[in-house]
Amino acid sequence: MKWLQRIGLLLLALLVLGALALGAYVYRSHPALDGELRAPGLAQPVKVSRDAADVTHIEAASERDAWFALGYVHAQERGWQLEFNRRVMHGKLSEILGEATLETDKLLRTLGIMPAAERQLAALPAEAQQAVQAYADGINAFYAASPQAL
Repeated sequence: MKWLQRIGLLLLALLVLGALALGAYVYRSHPALDGELRAPGLAQPVKVSRDAADVTHIEAASERDAWFALGYVHAQERGWQLEFNRRVMHGKLSEILGEATLETDKLLRTLGIMPAAERQLAALPAEAQQAVQAYADGINAFYAASPQAL
């Protein structure tokens, strides 16, 4: 009977250790959501904070750094949504969702959503294009720093 108790205690200890290890892994895998953002591509560090309603606030020395940080934060928090919308625009949902979205992909490609968006971007004033580029640079910087997020 004593050996049965020892095995039970050993299994319980292993279960507790496994749960602690899993908890530590999950905790460490979450990015820091508040604090100073330093990333290649930023001219100055940017302060990112969230209020009680979980609304993100960005304090940056320049407009370009603010757009960059916004892209970084969006990739950090909404990477799945950015990727989903990118696939919608390109008519490539079927690559991840299968045959069920094939007709939608065909329609979106026929409508030419992506070429129209590219024309709209080219028609924007240079200042707006620079803001869009800084935003995209922020997204790319997040994925460069966190390749596991892809």
